[in-house]
Amino acid sequence: LEVVTLPLGDKVEDLKLKMTSKSIPLREWAERALETIDVSALANESFTSSFGADSFSWPADIRRSLALSSDIYLTSALKVARSLTNQICEAEEDGGCQQLLPTPGTNWADSVTVHLSDNPIDMYEGDLQPLPFSPQNRRSDPRELQDMLNSLIPDHSLFEKEDDVEGATSAYHNVALAEFVSSPNNDGNNGSLKDKTQCIYSLGIVFYDLFSGGERHPDITPQINSKPRAMDESGGVEGDAVEPVQYHGQAREPIPRGDSCTFDLSGKLNILDKIGDVGDLFENLDDGRLFDNVLQIPNKKRGPQIIGSTMRSVSVDPLRLKGLPVRLCDLIGNMIDCVNGDLSGDEAYRNMSDVRSDLQLMLDKPSRFLYDMDLDKVAVTGLQLDEAVFDREMDLSTLQNSYRRSISGENECAIIVGSSGIGKTVLANRLGSFASALGGLFLSGKFDQLQHAKPFSALASAFNEYCDKMSSEGRSSHLQVVASKLRIALGREALHLVKVIPNLSIILGEHVGEHDEDQDCVDAQKRLQYLLCQFVGVISSFSGAPVTLFLDDLQWADAASISAINQILLVSRSLHAKRQFFFLGSSREEGMLEEHPFKNMLSSISLIGVHATIVKLACMDKEMTNTMVSDLLCLSPRLTRPLSEIIFHKTKGSPLFFSQLMISLCKDNLVRLSLSRRRWEWDEEKILSRKLPDDVATFLTSTIGRLPQEVQTALETLSCFGATDCVVIEALETKFGNLIGPLEVAVAEGVLDKINGSYSFGHDRLQEAAYNMIQPEDRCIFHFKYGVALVPRSLELQDDGMLFVATSQINRGGPAAVKDAEQALLIANLNLTAGLKAMELSDFSSAFSFFDNGISFLRKRHWQEHYDLSLQLFENCSKCALVIGDITSLSLLSEQIITFSKSFEEKLNAMYNTVSALAYASQLPESVNRSILVLSQLGETLPESCSESDTKFYIEQTNVMLKGFATDGELINYKTMDDPNKIMAMKFYARLELSFQ
Repeated sequence: LEVVTLPLGDKVEDLKLKMTSKSIPLREWAERALETIDVSALANESFTSSFGADSFSWPADIRRSLALSSDIYLTSALKVARSLTNQICEAEEDGGCQQLLPTPGTNWADSVTVHLSDNPIDMYEGDLQPLPFSPQNRRSDPRELQDMLNSLIPDHSLFEKEDDVEGATSAYHNVALAEFVSSPNNDGNNGSLKDKTQCIYSLGIVFYDLFSGGERHPDITPQINSKPRAMDESGGVEGDAVEPVQYHGQAREPIPRGDSCTFDLSGKLNILDKIGDVGDLFENLDDGRLFDNVLQIPNKKRGPQIIGSTMRSVSVDPLRLKGLPVRLCDLIGNMIDCVNGDLSGDEAYRNMSDVRSDLQLMLDKPSRFLYDMDLDKVAVTGLQLDEAVFDREMDLSTLQNSYRRSISGENECAIIVGSSGIGKTVLANRLGSFASALGGLFLSGKFDQLQHAKPFSALASAFNEYCDKMSSEGRSSHLQVVASKLRIALGREALHLVKVIPNLSIILGEHVGEHDEDQDCVDAQKRLQYLLCQFVGVISSFSGAPVTLFLDDLQWADAASISAINQILLVSRSLHAKRQFFFLGSSREEGMLEEHPFKNMLSSISLIGVHATIVKLACMDKEMTNTMVSDLLCLSPRLTRPLSEIIFHKTKGSPLFFSQLMISLCKDNLVRLSLSRRRWEWDEEKILSRKLPDDVATFLTSTIGRLPQEVQTALETLSCFGATDCVVIEALETKFGNLIGPLEVAVAEGVLDKINGSYSFGHDRLQEAAYNMIQPEDRCIFHFKYGVALVPRSLELQDDGMLFVATSQINRGGPAAVKDAEQALLIANLNLTAGLKAMELSDFSSAFSFFDNGISFLRKRHWQEHYDLSLQLFENCSKCALVIGDITSLSLLSEQIITFSKSFEEKLNAMYNTVSALAYASQLPESVNRSILVLSQLGETLPESCSESDTKFYIEQTNVMLKGFATDGELINYKTMDDPNKIMAMKFYARLELSFQ
């Protein structure tokens, strides 16, 4: 053990490590760390079939390159590099520690000590990948690699054959930290440490030694104050040799160093960057310039020697030829080149803290910042905006904690709030990935601004998704349990829920109850809410996994859906102890205004103890924008900062604007992939000069405007519907021509998403942009003709969903688009049909809208010419108005019915609705008086007063009548009342009874 004197600024943890760890000089550590790597485990079958299974028979340069580029060595060496960089950064911050560092311009590598720990190395197994241009990459041809190496290594006899090395790790890879150890002769005169470029250069030379396995660059002259050493025959330096390694009880010689290679492919690849497209390629071929460019590639220049004869810019191509990642080679090159920038230019390092930050990124995110990109894949897919790029880690953590509490039994939900394009859906989907990774179910639905008339659209989509997953993923044991529990919980009323959730019939089977024709029940909506609560209670308790329900764009939710969500959350607090249910919603900021129904819902659930975690998202600042650009382009933040500042200036930090702009810049080749440098590049001047709209809506409109005309037309059509399935698109295509082809082009361009045959815009702002391309005066006409085109197909398929869509489109067109009275009559009947079907789904809000629109299409004298249609529309509309609490509309509708009805019996429903409305409005005396009046007209005489003895008499008479039924079954199966007047009288009696409670 080596005891090291610590500076005062070191941490206690470092003290423990240094006093309890084994220490070893840097070059000796590199040799021993490389020697103990099992290179045979790094090769695939294709490689071993070409070179043989015995790794010690492989050429030495191949074995050494494999070891140097291995995940184990790179991770260990990066820890060494980070530790050294951190020591210098701390010394720069604390001038009192500078005397413990070597003087810039000296041979720093000889002053480095590596401390080894007994703890296993922390490997990034989930994030590591094979290095390109190495036998680890299965796409590489081993024979081609062998031929290239044979041309570079003339004499393989320099390297002796060695036995196989078992195992892949050793104590030499357990790096605790590394540090510069001050020489006893150091006089403490380190004033030159203030010259940051000299420090960066000197450390860059150390890194070159470190990642080359102890080899020094042939262009680097001996350093000041370093002892000159002669080169040995193998290209090493005398005095660098280490003792044979004792490994598994046997002595192993170190892997020999090979000659530095001078073969450079980067220049030849550079010609590919100069070819903008295929047209440029053929133009170059025509005048012969392409071949001239290939034959006259300039070599990389080497900068002049400076600072006496100790520091100069050198090429790091020998490291690239050893198979090291390009980004790591660039980092070392940018450090060495900081003295004059001959090779790296503006990318040369100027601050040691930047070096430290980049090394930390390579350790934390090696797949993004260390290893080379898969050029074959990126060349095909282009720039991909991964959801993880949008850094909302703190917000995600808040949602994750809320999720854990909720599925553990606490009464909690979460709402994501923010402006359009801020990233609400992306954040919710990240939580969905988190929940799915833990074995949970993530169900999602989206409310659409144009789908208001489609009852429970988002809830139906989410719960349909659940039923489909349960039936298709082979969850047989859970499926049987859930099906059994649902049959018990839903009972004979299951059919009402199947109408909202069609796929529920797959779980329940054929017998889902009987249809109840009675739609007079004012409590029908409560019945559906009860059934939905029962459904959620069963699936969250017996599905075998936590269930998350995510509903997007709640600011556009219909009243029926908000009421159902409210009831689910209210009941969830008293559900079974096994409940594992979490509700997640997202809303624009207008959905959180006091007058919005959704805000009222949150207030109501908070009163009974259901806590809502509100996550408010804001636009990105400059630093976050740079982080996103850095992650997206897989480049250091210091390199992407100039580009990110331009992006931030253009987008003002809007994530949607950011993503669309980055995609646009790539399509315009302003951000492009460089094959020679194996990284992304950009043209700052052209990006700055590009004129962009000030807001995302205008930018998206211009983006769509650049697409072919037929694609724009198809997008305008789709924007009138929102999310649309293929059946609707096929029906429209039959009427209006090609739609699917252009929509597929839009999918390829990233404007649309296509999931399970349904087309939807990638973002609602894209839909708004496409819709705004239609002239305002033409929109009604478009909606009307699309709706009329869908009606025949919806009736042919008996598709209620398509019927709702078709009728809604016609209603958006309005009566002004109708050609004649006959067409107006047909549309009024269509609205009556749609409204009745919506009532069957207990969606009285949508039903009211259909009936109300149907009334608007009626012409003058409709009561005289179309009496039956008028009566049905007004009567059902008044019934829906009563259920949704629209008392004003109810009064107007009832007045019309009472005025124009031909008989007293036809006025009874309107009278009953009026009496009920008065009771709900707390006008009980008026409600009672009108009820008594109607009952008297029905032949029901009520006594003006009733004594206690009279009451007992009537009760005894009733008991005598009930004794005539031996069982409850006889009473239930007794003859049903069929006299309509008696039925109405019973309804009024029931209303009176409620009024007296």
